[in-house]
Amino acid sequence: MGDYNVLRSHMTRRNSLLLFACLVLLLSGFIRGAIPGTERAALIALYNATNGDSWTDNSGWKDGALEADGFGPYGSEGTWYGITVESDHVTKIELDSNQLSGSIPVELENLSNLVHLGLYDNQLSGSIPAELGNLINLNWLDLDTNQLSGSIPSVLGNLSNLEDLFLDDNQLSGTIPAELGNLSNLRVLELDNNQLSGNIPAELGNLSNLTNLGLQYNQLSGTIPVELGNLRNLKWFSMRYNQLTGTIPTVFGDMSNLKWLWLDSNQLHGIIPTELGNLSNLRLLMLNSNKLTGSIPTSLTNLTNLDSMWTDIGYNGLYTNDNTLQTFLNSKDPDWEDTQTIAPSNLSVVASSTSSIRVSWTPIAYTGDNGGYKVYYSTTSGGPYTYSGITADKLNTYYDVTGLSPGTTYYIVLKTQTDSHSNNDNTVVSGYSDEVSATTTSPLQEIDPPFGSFETPIDGSTVVSSIPVTGWALDDTGIDNVKIYRQQGNSLVYIGDAALVEGARPDVAAAYPQYPNNTKAGWGYMMLTNFLPNGGNGTFVLYAIATDAVGKTTTLGTKTIICDNANAVKPFGAIDTPTQGGNATGSSFINWGWVLTPQPNSIPTDGSTINVYVDGVNLGHPAYNIYRPDIATLFPTYANSGGAVGYFYLDTTAYANGVHTIQWTAKDSGGNTDGIGSRYFSIQNLGSSRANLMASQMAFDIVQVSALPIDNTEPCGIVKGFNKVKSLDIAPNRRGLYMVEIEELERLKIILASKSNIIAGYVVSNGKLCSLPIGSTLRGGSFFWTPGPGFLGDFMLIFVLENQHEELTKREILVNIGPRR
Repeated sequence: MGDYNVLRSHMTRRNSLLLFACLVLLLSGFIRGAIPGTERAALIALYNATNGDSWTDNSGWKDGALEADGFGPYGSEGTWYGITVESDHVTKIELDSNQLSGSIPVELENLSNLVHLGLYDNQLSGSIPAELGNLINLNWLDLDTNQLSGSIPSVLGNLSNLEDLFLDDNQLSGTIPAELGNLSNLRVLELDNNQLSGNIPAELGNLSNLTNLGLQYNQLSGTIPVELGNLRNLKWFSMRYNQLTGTIPTVFGDMSNLKWLWLDSNQLHGIIPTELGNLSNLRLLMLNSNKLTGSIPTSLTNLTNLDSMWTDIGYNGLYTNDNTLQTFLNSKDPDWEDTQTIAPSNLSVVASSTSSIRVSWTPIAYTGDNGGYKVYYSTTSGGPYTYSGITADKLNTYYDVTGLSPGTTYYIVLKTQTDSHSNNDNTVVSGYSDEVSATTTSPLQEIDPPFGSFETPIDGSTVVSSIPVTGWALDDTGIDNVKIYRQQGNSLVYIGDAALVEGARPDVAAAYPQYPNNTKAGWGYMMLTNFLPNGGNGTFVLYAIATDAVGKTTTLGTKTIICDNANAVKPFGAIDTPTQGGNATGSSFINWGWVLTPQPNSIPTDGSTINVYVDGVNLGHPAYNIYRPDIATLFPTYANSGGAVGYFYLDTTAYANGVHTIQWTAKDSGGNTDGIGSRYFSIQNLGSSRANLMASQMAFDIVQVSALPIDNTEPCGIVKGFNKVKSLDIAPNRRGLYMVEIEELERLKIILASKSNIIAGYVVSNGKLCSLPIGSTLRGGSFFWTPGPGFLGDFMLIFVLENQHEELTKREILVNIGPRR
């Protein structure tokens, strides 16, 4: 009995040990997960293909006793970094930001139970294997922020359980597969920051569960499919920085859950749909840098949730006349109006002839970036219109439509164009402006020669150094040129061509309104008498001969002058560049000239007593004391003859394109002062970004200005001539008119207001308000003017002021320019 008990006890212990061993084996297999060999092989293929030994974290993959394949024990796969094993199958791969390089192996298709594949933020290259389309249980696929190339496999459309697809920030190319529209469970689709091209497939409109759609920063083209309006659950939608064309679909207004909408930096045109005002949940709206035009719908005031940091409609051609909408937009996008390419306003016809019409306008606020105003005309109101041309930039205020038929009514409209630039790759063109009409004058009876007058210098006068030679000329076909000659025996010696000057003779324009180019009747030429024979001493007879557009000529008159440079005491010289009527461009145009003075006086060699004026404003002193052989030879006995030349760097970009005047003044050691030449020149900079005051001033018409009260509460300060003298106060006459008299070429400064702001300035010509005269500047409460050769007679100037009470008033100043004596 005892032996039996001992035997039973021994057998019981043996059976218990055996049972424990079996349990250990069973539990061990359950904990480790014995995945199929094909899945283990797929993981090893992933490790090898992506340089696993260099991963940031590869723990577990080669830990413990390695198997023959060089990796951890069978059944340990669930402990490998980034791998999740459930029910003996690999279900998740999460190797984001782990320094993977190389390519994605096709063997991953053997992970048939995989639901999550995350390889985000690595250095993977090569193409996306089409075999991934066999992972039908996948609901998360994240391959973004790698260097993957090639096309998106269309078989990814087979992943019917997929909810999140991230392929952004790669180098993928080709088109977006239409098959992605089969992913009915998809919530997030991110394809941005690739090189995808072609059209957006309409099939994406089938993704009814989509909340996020990112297509930005690609090369997608074509129109936006209206089917995308079916994505009613969409909250985040970006298509920015593509090449999409067409209009914004109105059905976008049905996406009521949308909070973030980026459509900027495409080529979209047309209007903003009214339906966008239905998107009451919208917090971000980016429509900038397209080609959108027209009136902004007032429905946008419904978008009260828009954030001012995330709203941008700039760099388009949009406008509104609704004060409520404007206030709302200003609160969301404060500078939206500053970059809109809209049509100019206040069109008017300022002159016409038998074959041309001059139209003027108020420039738009957005004058930066290259572009101009496109001018069109038609003989029928409302068009169709014929293109005439485009201005040099958006600072221009007028344009001459030429090549027209006499006695014909024309209808003129403008569009504004802004060329592509760093903030918008598109050329943006506005809609048409309001229409303005004018009738070209009927042909006049042919007049054989041109007619006019040779007015200065005064006949029989004694002159020295530089003198203005001036007059006016008209013709029914237009004046082509006016040439100046001197008599020598029985023949004439050519001296130079006079410049025909816009606005120089308003009296002539008013007296002959029917003649072409009557606003440019005045002509002028600066003649340096020192270069005449005998050192500029003796009696000379000058001729002015005008030639019209068909070659007919007439002598406008003669003037006899007595040159006495031998007894001259004032400085003299000339401006060499810019040439008379020439062009100047750039920020460092070199203005050359030369100055001498008669013995025994001299000009300081540092140039400190020489001043450069542009449009009446002193810019500084030139560098002086440079040798020029012709000057040294002509004036060998004069002090400084070996260093008479100077130069000044002129920043022409500080001025509006158009005609300007330049003049030097000089003072010698004896205190003698005089002007050194005065000439017209043109500034023609492409895309000049700095406007003069006239380009942006408020616009008034003659009726509005006539109704303004006259401000004669304080005197005007007047500074005349070339010396630095104190201003002289002048009071208005009984009707409130200030009167000023100057001579030809005499510099004038009028101190207009000490307690008011200058809003605008005009010269009255033939009953109309015109731009201030060539050679003048409004700056800092003062009016500066150096009238160039050709300006003679009366000039009615009107300045609109705003006082401390924000009331508008005007000052009328009559400037009379008489001959130089």
